[in-house]
Amino acid sequence: MRDVIPAPVPGLDLRREYGHHQSPAIRAGGLIFCSGMVAINPETGEREHGTVTSEARRIFENLKLLLESAGSSLGRIVQVHAMIYDRIEYDVLNRAYRQYVPNAPPARTVMSVQIEAGFKVMLDVIAAAGARQAAVMTHVRQVIEHRSSDAGGSRHSDLPLSPAIRAGDFVFLSGMAAVDPATGEPAHGTVAAETRQILTNMAELLEAAGSSLAKVVKMGVLIYSMLEYENMNSVYREFFPVDPPARTVCGAGLIGGYKVEIECVALA
Repeated sequence: MRDVIPAPVPGLDLRREYGHHQSPAIRAGGLIFCSGMVAINPETGEREHGTVTSEARRIFENLKLLLESAGSSLGRIVQVHAMIYDRIEYDVLNRAYRQYVPNAPPARTVMSVQIEAGFKVMLDVIAAAGARQAAVMTHVRQVIEHRSSDAGGSRHSDLPLSPAIRAGDFVFLSGMAAVDPATGEPAHGTVAAETRQILTNMAELLEAAGSSLAKVVKMGVLIYSMLEYENMNSVYREFFPVDPPARTVCGAGLIGGYKVEIECVALA
């Protein structure tokens, strides 16, 4: 069953306001898939350009309206793609972000990209459908932690994200950078070395969630330069020698001086 979630207030209907050929959200398979959201006045549809903080707050307030209209909530978000115009604003985003997901935050990947219409922030989220849906459509949302407390690394220790979220038939992993699982310290290196470390750590985290690399259905790979594509790919194929998952690779500004960041969705 695929259901369109209509805009709960006029301003959030970007198809009507700006001709965007998209629905506000789609409910399918016990999950709610929201279109990327920017800072829009929910009543008038007016664009509310501002600081990273003000835009992030407006987006979260609008997401709250949209998800609650679909019988879900901010507390049931399982995955967030947070896009910011400049990675220098990363900590600013985090301060606003953690106010809205203070406990058991969703899996998350942050990337520095060019955003439509001069906005500074865009959030793209997936949430578990709410309890008011039929039982078959309702998914328990469970935080998955690394088996080793150091495997997540200092990079994740104080950030508003969970290593992974399990919801229904799927496991959603936050974007992972290269971290030494023994110490939790950054393992900066070549693109090949970082890719190998990430996928090794990813296998461990998926196993903790009752899944595996063989059950991954979608990968998202960010590298600091597309000139390094083949260096990443040569290591990647070692971990997925047969029937690899669907995948998207793009160049992006990464946080913390890393060269690679990888996220995934896997069957539970």
